[in-house]
Amino acid sequence: MSLLEVFGYVASVLIALSLMMSNIKQLRWINLFGAAAFSIYGYFIDAYPVFILNGWIALVDIYYLIRIYQQKDQFDLVKLRSVESPLFNLLKQSYGKDIIQLHKGFEWVQLDDAVVFLLFRNMKPVGFFAYKELSNTGRVEVLLDYIIPEDRDFKAAKFMFASKDNQLKLEGIKHLVVKPYSKDHELYLSRVGFTKQANGFELVLS
Repeated sequence: MSLLEVFGYVASVLIALSLMMSNIKQLRWINLFGAAAFSIYGYFIDAYPVFILNGWIALVDIYYLIRIYQQKDQFDLVKLRSVESPLFNLLKQSYGKDIIQLHKGFEWVQLDDAVVFLLFRNMKPVGFFAYKELSNTGRVEVLLDYIIPEDRDFKAAKFMFASKDNQLKLEGIKHLVVKPYSKDHELYLSRVGFTKQANGFELVLS
């Protein structure tokens, strides 16, 4: 098998992988690399329909990626009076299994005495955020920080923890404490600004 054939197989795998992505930004990026590679492959084997079609697909991916990065999303946090609200139960029914798989050791009963928010992105519910107070000085422990798969692009985390008009600060929260449940969770916490401490990860809202 020649190097050119290997290159063509790699391009095909990238395109196939892109179609498995639930996150639209990841889909576009991987599809862009796959289509560009497959276009180059088509050019070198004199398959010009393959070259032209995949070149066009790569340009379309670039166009939509530019739109994604230029788009300004509107995020909103809505505090729930009860975890028995219909919208909460609907999201729990749809994404409950994913939440339990990601948050090792989490149990829904933990939310009975917690402060629970629904996170909206452009008026669409995309996540849960829940905490319990550790003191009356604004120190809280995060119990649940969940975003649905197709919206995991860190924009929600930036809104939650780094925006100027941070709603958590308006709630009187100054210090967040989180006990990580996996290595991937630790990487996420580090990326969004938390620092590792002896008993978990912490973030002071500035």
